[in-house]
Amino acid sequence: MLVLRNPSKKTPQDVIKKYERFVLEMKADSISQLFRTDAEIGHEDLPVVKGRDSIYSFLSSFKNVRVISNRDEITSSSASDDSATVNGNYIHTNRARCGKDTVNVAGQFRATMVCDKNKNWLISKMKTRAN
Repeated sequence: MLVLRNPSKKTPQDVIKKYERFVLEMKADSISQLFRTDAEIGHEDLPVVKGRDSIYSFLSSFKNVRVISNRDEITSSSASDDSATVNGNYIHTNRARCGKDTVNVAGQFRATMVCDKNKNWLISKMKTRAN
């Protein structure tokens, strides 16, 4: 059980569930707001995207992609004071808006989070790896 000394309105797991929903809806603005202003996202050996604004721009570049399904399964989480780590698996299916082919992607994620002064959990670093 995750016990936090710095309780907030939401838990780190709630943030991941929100992330899952926003990716399904492909809401780049809402997704980017789940991250700290100096956050980083990365996938395996691809270049890291740094900063909330850059994360928004990166996500916005997928305008021709329609997300059909997105599922994030949390496998473990830990927290200490105002920091947390959430690990899990993801399964994502999408289709190019002008195409008929679907693409299925599955892998693991690790999200490192911090609780800000307003007691909101924000992702400071997210790393993904495909299966």
